[in-house]
Amino acid sequence: MIEIGSEFWLEDNNNLDKSKDFDDLINFGGDRKLLFSGRSAIDYVLEDIIKTIKTVYMPSYCCKSMLQPFVDRNIRIEFYEVFYDGDGLNYSIDYEKEVDIFFANSYFGFDVSNMDRIIKKFRGRDVIVIEDITHRFLCEQNCCRYANYFIASLRKWFSIPSGGVAIKGAGEFTNNKLLPPPDELVEKKVLAMSKKANFIYNQYTIHKTNKTAKSDFLKLYSDFNFALNNNYKNIEIDLVSKEILKKINIEDIKKKRVKNTIFIYQNFKKTNYIKLLFSKFNSDTDCPLFVPIIVKPELRGALKNYFITNNIFCPIHWPNPVDNNYFNKETKILYNTELSLVCDHRYGLNDIKRIITTLGGFTDKL
Repeated sequence: MIEIGSEFWLEDNNNLDKSKDFDDLINFGGDRKLLFSGRSAIDYVLEDIIKTIKTVYMPSYCCKSMLQPFVDRNIRIEFYEVFYDGDGLNYSIDYEKEVDIFFANSYFGFDVSNMDRIIKKFRGRDVIVIEDITHRFLCEQNCCRYANYFIASLRKWFSIPSGGVAIKGAGEFTNNKLLPPPDELVEKKVLAMSKKANFIYNQYTIHKTNKTAKSDFLKLYSDFNFALNNNYKNIEIDLVSKEILKKINIEDIKKKRVKNTIFIYQNFKKTNYIKLLFSKFNSDTDCPLFVPIIVKPELRGALKNYFITNNIFCPIHWPNPVDNNYFNKETKILYNTELSLVCDHRYGLNDIKRIITTLGGFTDKL
């Protein structure tokens, strides 16, 4: 069985017949910079803020890498609660909390999770708002124009070695002295993506002739991600990624993701143990990064492993970024029950059908 999911590999991006290109996605606000990663973008924005920043108000449901730039700058992190309410995601926010930055986030490319109304309230208090638009990047409305800054990790969407973007709502960034990306680190990621491409396109042959092929490129990916933890500040995007972004077909990517998601929603069978995180999907406005599901915590590990035995790799978003006792019960439930079904543009309906069939095979045994 062909592998589904996990890290992107290098793809052929020579299809130039497109009605929308990458620049259209970031054609708003004032200045914009293409950077090495999403956390590079967060740090770049923090560098631009003139006032002293002591406290940031972050979502409790987030990736650890989003917190790192604040931790590295000794900025105190306060959390507002994000929780599953049976129909989607909801927020418990103290609108009067004294903070310097409000960090907004939407989830998985479902527009119903956007925080536009909340952003407007904090802007009304003259609180600086940074919106992470990573998950809504390909949605029909990919940002809230009331935010002061916008950041996104481009590597979550596209087959590129590196990539993040920082956008200033008005005016220009004060820092224009970006460092070139480390050659050795970029070469390692390109090699990893090339090795995986070879593995994907020649899986059956490679399995017979080289049992270490997969472990080779997985180690390279891991080495890159580890190095990124300590080397992300003030670094621009690499040239390979910049060239790929010029060639990608945005409309094709969106259409494939939406088509795959429609199939999942039409064929997903809700049970007492497994349900969709978002009960509804709007194919006119949404462009999913993944299709998140909620699984009984005692079954999630078993389901994830069952997918793996069928060569399907569905990630968990995310490992809890702080001490497990820090968040309230509702947030901890979200961390302990979410699993992301793959829906991205690398795959056609036959692949998505295999995911749904495998899921059905698991639930039939319950």
